[in-house]
Amino acid sequence: MTTTTSPPVAPPRPGLPRPVTALLDTTAATRILSDAGLVITRAEPHYLRHKPGETTIVGYRFATPDLATPALGYAHWCASATRAGEVHAKALTLHPRPSAVGVSVVRVDDHTVFYGFPNDARLRRLRWLTTPRKLKRVFAALAPADGEISKERSVSTVLKYKPERRLVTRVDLATADGPVQSLLVRYTTGRDAPRLAAIAEALRANGVSTPRPRLQLDDGRVGVDDFIDGVELRTWLVHRESVADQLAESLHGFHSTAVPARTPVRTETDDGTNAVNGLSALALWDRDLARMAQGLSEELARRRPASVGPTGLIHGDLHDKNILIDHGRPWFIDLERTAVGSPASDLGRLRAHAISLDIRQPGWSPGAVAHAEDVIAAYRSRSGRVSASIDDASLAWHCAVALVDQALLVVRHVEAGWQANATALLDAATDALR
Repeated sequence: MTTTTSPPVAPPRPGLPRPVTALLDTTAATRILSDAGLVITRAEPHYLRHKPGETTIVGYRFATPDLATPALGYAHWCASATRAGEVHAKALTLHPRPSAVGVSVVRVDDHTVFYGFPNDARLRRLRWLTTPRKLKRVFAALAPADGEISKERSVSTVLKYKPERRLVTRVDLATADGPVQSLLVRYTTGRDAPRLAAIAEALRANGVSTPRPRLQLDDGRVGVDDFIDGVELRTWLVHRESVADQLAESLHGFHSTAVPARTPVRTETDDGTNAVNGLSALALWDRDLARMAQGLSEELARRRPASVGPTGLIHGDLHDKNILIDHGRPWFIDLERTAVGSPASDLGRLRAHAISLDIRQPGWSPGAVAHAEDVIAAYRSRSGRVSASIDDASLAWHCAVALVDQALLVVRHVEAGWQANATALLDAATDALR
């Protein structure tokens, strides 16, 4: 075990232990993890999950001397040194695999354990989904009748990784001389893949465009769909024409789809509780955010809509990166938060993400807010009970809830300028309610 002394860093954020602050500072983290044996030139924090008084997960992208692309890994900090010892001992029983940063699993100090990708305390099959020579066995069921999957030509590309929670990869399966199958693979700690496949099939049967489910593996923890090589809505709007009418029509079809069995229900009470919890987490980071969070929590509770009116199948995380445009046709992806709920939730979230894009990446997609409003107007102009039931107050409340989520995302992803952006997002949430 290597014990290190943290180099000086910026003053600790309220509510976060000083060692966690060090792990979130690029310079300090690079020094700490290099001293622990990692062969890196830079440790860039990009993900945070903090449970006060217990544990913190900090995900990193690493620059290394030999790799052109970033290497991955994460630090697991425990308030209790005893608990950290238990975490480390458990990790060693899982037969750690080589990583791109020179160590597999290492006890950084008395309270911190580091995992180099593809080692993970809970997502224990990462290497099977990210190592090309393993893909032939994992996806054997998708091999064509006249050939077998090539270990040499098949590729897995990590798209998203949340330590101990979720992996999303693009897998391109190739045969020796045949066509390539492009797949989107999701691996989570839950067993939701069969339920999500059933939702996708119901949507497709109702004429809604969403990727075709192909396989469910590892007792439902791994879902495999066709990969749709479309353009994200935010990018489409930079150079292309509006798809407001098409998106409103597709979203109306989504909300009117017959609800499959075992689809969870999500109410305004659920959304309000999640927002208050998110505001409590934000309060740990900055005193000004803490003051804003208190007032916004009270305002959200006071203005929460009654859980009345028509409900339907909602996407649950509708935003401009979960909508792909392929030849002018909207496709809905990432159905993990799909539920039975108020359609105002999807529309409010679409509006919130457009506002967030304008705050976090100004100039990237200057028409995003106007386009979101065009989608909402086109949706509400349609005949039907669901469309007519969406009032301005409900839309505003759901937009404010989603803006709180965006502020929390800014912090968790340790974005540059997080203080200013999180403050602006909470201001926008307050303005939405007014």
